[in-house]
Amino acid sequence: MRTDCRISFRLMDVTAVDDATLSAPDSKPWIDLYQLHDEAGTLKPWATLEGDGIPLDGSRTLFPDSPAREFMGWWSNSMSGPDGRFTTPSKLIITFSQPHTSVGLTLIFDAVVNEWASEMHIAWYDQSGAVLHEEDFAPTSANATYGPLVEDYYKIVITFKATNKPYHYLKMSGIRYGVLKMFGDDDLISANVVEEVDPLSAELRINMLYYRFYSPGGEFDMLNLSGAYRAFQQRQEMIVTSEIDGREVDIGTYYLQEAVTDGNVTDTTCTDLMGVIDGTEYMGGLWLDSVTMGDLVREIMASANAVDMYDLDPALADVILKGYLPICTHREALQQAAFATGALVSCARGDRIRIFPPSTSVSDTIMPDDKVIGHNLTQRELVTGVEVYVHNYSLAADVGELFAEDCQTGDRLVKFSSPATGLSCTGATIAEQGANWARLTVTTAGKGTLTGKTYEDQTSLVGSVYMANLPANTRPNVMTVEDCTLMADAQAMAQRVYDHYQQRVVERGDLFPGPWQPGNKVRIEQPSGRALTGMVTSMDIDLTGGYISGVEVVGSA
Repeated sequence: MRTDCRISFRLMDVTAVDDATLSAPDSKPWIDLYQLHDEAGTLKPWATLEGDGIPLDGSRTLFPDSPAREFMGWWSNSMSGPDGRFTTPSKLIITFSQPHTSVGLTLIFDAVVNEWASEMHIAWYDQSGAVLHEEDFAPTSANATYGPLVEDYYKIVITFKATNKPYHYLKMSGIRYGVLKMFGDDDLISANVVEEVDPLSAELRINMLYYRFYSPGGEFDMLNLSGAYRAFQQRQEMIVTSEIDGREVDIGTYYLQEAVTDGNVTDTTCTDLMGVIDGTEYMGGLWLDSVTMGDLVREIMASANAVDMYDLDPALADVILKGYLPICTHREALQQAAFATGALVSCARGDRIRIFPPSTSVSDTIMPDDKVIGHNLTQRELVTGVEVYVHNYSLAADVGELFAEDCQTGDRLVKFSSPATGLSCTGATIAEQGANWARLTVTTAGKGTLTGKTYEDQTSLVGSVYMANLPANTRPNVMTVEDCTLMADAQAMAQRVYDHYQQRVVERGDLFPGPWQPGNKVRIEQPSGRALTGMVTSMDIDLTGGYISGVEVVGSA
């Protein structure tokens, strides 16, 4: 079995697209320059009156009557001459309101018909209009990357002098403010991914990527002021793929947490999207009536600026929840919702957070030949019962003081230790408010006082499951669930937790490559002829060592 690994990432300024203003005086009248920022856009093989623009092989598409309705990228209005050169070079001018830093540019021309600009000049300018860096560039393909590190630029001017084919318009389908970097087997010293899932979602596990790579030119040396490391941003997106016997496998998308460089060798630590939202704050809320799982997850993910980066199984979307979330991280808020509804949450093998019910059927069978020698079985402690306590929130009768401090002019965010309502303020005005917070606007420095009624938390035992007949010489071991402030069905939760802890057998060991992943229900055949059926809860995959995976499965016979 042959395997290899690739880790690719963009050394790009991800904010440049939204800040860019594009102009190109020498453009066809129907051009929308901002299509150059559309990463999904692809030019069609249009039939034109250029040199070799209508080959007699049926490969071209008739030019549209309304080209403005199509993805056309940018076309120059001028045509190059018999030597491919423009009489007057065409220019693309990009200006920014804020400073940007990136490692070069990626220019995408017309790869469909293999056309590009063969000579150009690129110049970067600072805020005052002075040239930061300029150089001639001669692409040799339709996907051209030019890679100097340029910091704090406000303007880019690209002058196109020639096309690779005579009598042609210049056609571009995209521009990226940086370059795509890829590490493969020749660069990687080691790489492994740790994937985990909690069967109860009592904790939302963060998947990790660790890799070490070698850069012979020292471009990632922290002291190399012209190197790529200066653009190696916190939360740099890393896309990891493996190839197993010619089949490409998406290992997942990770984000840089830390990079440590020693000369030409760099060690990186990366987290998945769950780790990213664990570093951002959610302001919580109180739902005394009800909220659907779909609405709550959408609110949490929108607050984390990740509203388009999750998938919620439709079977969970309409589940009704009641309760409270304090100010916490977005990961902690999502964990409360998942635990209340019995959902699994995973980022493994993709770029999105997936929220889904546990599978009730076996997806894969692991045979003895799939195992590396050295597996072991252990047994977990017996849980004989589960008790679930529900939090009930009642409004206090009296108004109390929530905040009283001397304030300077400006905005002041006040966070509450418990939810509150009926807010009133002196010395400031309430600009915004939520169940756990209020944003005050102070126009005159002085003492600001905020009052309101708080909600009191009372807990009561609502759901419980106990073992009917204890084994001989067994002491009762009852687990309590008290920290779940969101609730769907307390009795169903108690049964779900109890059932999980009756899955007492844990198998650990290494596996050869296979389709299994955390969250899958699998059957593991044993040399004895018996089998363990349970959930894959953890995989530690050696991406550069043959895709051997250290696996943990929790289940029962």
